[in-house]
Amino acid sequence: MVLMLLSITVVKAQDLSTSLKEANEQLQSATGIPEMMAANSKFNIIAAKWSNEWAANYYAAYAKAYIALKEPDAKRKDQLLDEADKYVEKTNAINAAGDESLVLAAYVAFSRFLVDPANRWKKYLEIMNDNLDKAKKANADNPRIYYLQGIPVFNKPVLYGGGKKKAKPYFEKAKTLFAKQTTASILQPSWGEKDNADYLQKCND
Repeated sequence: MVLMLLSITVVKAQDLSTSLKEANEQLQSATGIPEMMAANSKFNIIAAKWSNEWAANYYAAYAKAYIALKEPDAKRKDQLLDEADKYVEKTNAINAAGDESLVLAAYVAFSRFLVDPANRWKKYLEIMNDNLDKAKKANADNPRIYYLQGIPVFNKPVLYGGGKKKAKPYFEKAKTLFAKQTTASILQPSWGEKDNADYLQKCND
């Protein structure tokens, strides 16, 4: 409770960009779920303060999908993603056709798929791919599109058209585009580069 009050006080004294930057740094440097959830609480506070700002809602959704990928409990994963969906709706209400809004929806769907891949692949991979296709039409130079497209291909058995060799071109294209992206402002999403590099390394191993 004390930490929450401190977070509220700090956020109130900062602008949106600074608040998001600090919360995101806390999320990315966290080594366990409790630390990630502390960052998640900050994103919730930020989204409440700047409820009409696209970036505030975007990062509130992103944080929950990010944590869901690392949370071991399936029920808790779905709870986080239920919360993420609400913020996705808000980002879409502000900028539905934007490529980052569409990539975010794909990322949340991907996180939902991974809760139970055997039973969810058809529904959620379809949602993911549909959003990524739309994002590509909006901005084909968004590296997160190819990064996310590559992961299911990487994990698909070679027998069914997947594997390292098939996935590598996606991660290579993403790498090229990540190198060109602007990272000066937190208001312009730039996540995924490190994870993409990790997948590319796995493809080369």
